[in-house]
Amino acid sequence: MSSNRVDKRKFTEIRPISIEQNYVNKDGSALFKFGDSAVLCSINGPTEVKVRDEKLDKATIDVSFKPWIGSPGTNEKTHELVLRSTLESIIQTNLHPRTLIQVVCQVLMDDGSILATAINATTMALINAGISMRDIVVAVSCVICKDGTILIDPKVQEIEENQSFHTFAFNKVSLNLLFCESFGVFTEQQYFDCYELSKTAAQEVINEIHNTIKNNIANGR
Repeated sequence: MSSNRVDKRKFTEIRPISIEQNYVNKDGSALFKFGDSAVLCSINGPTEVKVRDEKLDKATIDVSFKPWIGSPGTNEKTHELVLRSTLESIIQTNLHPRTLIQVVCQVLMDDGSILATAINATTMALINAGISMRDIVVAVSCVICKDGTILIDPKVQEIEENQSFHTFAFNKVSLNLLFCESFGVFTEQQYFDCYELSKTAAQEVINEIHNTIKNNIANGR
């Protein structure tokens, strides 16, 4: 495809972000949007855990990822594994031994970058639930065009028509890389270029999260 974006954004520009916390009646919830891509995350717990899943020294994290249309498939199961692994690295599970923390991500609209959208929704839902975390995690996706151009926060069409797709997750404090998922053909230099551009975009996500939390506190939410 040409390097002109389908929605006229700059190559390194993320779509407008929308965040709503306490969206449903759960222990914590949040709706996060990158443009039209939207994921609702709900949190239950810490709550009672089945004996077979019980861990003596920490909480058990259970993640469900539900697609926009149809039943969960291979992609959703992969997303569940990614989310669980990422959350186990940031949630202070040792504070809640022998309990269960349930995380449910429901895709409301998939217009690209849906794993990054889900990770950000989960972060906001955990904050809303008051779950203790070592740090918070934010995520951004990008694609490499066939002409080598890198596009941040791609829509579905941009993902389908390019040579590689990447999702990066960073911690908030130092923007260290917590997770990366890559598909397609790319050089080592292209990977590092994607990393740096995504890291810059992640700071924009952090700024939006800060603004949302600040506004919620000011409004007594």
